[in-house]
Amino acid sequence: MSVFLVLISAQVFAQSYMWDVLRPATDFASEIDVPVKVVVFLLSAGIFAISFLAYNKSESKRLLLVSVAFFLFSMKWLVKLIDIFVSPGYFLADSSENLFELGILLSLLVALFYTKKGKGFFKKE
Repeated sequence: MSVFLVLISAQVFAQSYMWDVLRPATDFASEIDVPVKVVVFLLSAGIFAISFLAYNKSESKRLLLVSVAFFLFSMKWLVKLIDIFVSPGYFLADSSENLFELGILLSLLVALFYTKKGKGFFKKE
């Protein structure tokens, strides 16, 4: 009986896995990887430019922090693009990418809770 279960389970798992359904989507995503990276870089650089122009107009510290976040985001994607064409795609390791994302999140967090001097970090303006 146990030999039969082992043989049946081996046949079932050898034929297909549950995640094989996702394989076409994964293949498509890998085919359009470079154009998507270019589009994400251009969008993030554009949003950085818009937020920086808004900061220059209003001189709000919150907009400056949001601009810093989008600057870091666009630099991350620029490094990823350079990584494709200069190195074999392994220059920007996950740990380096995590540092970019940490800077982005910290900048957005501080921008979210920033208040003017003397009113505290979480209080209303």
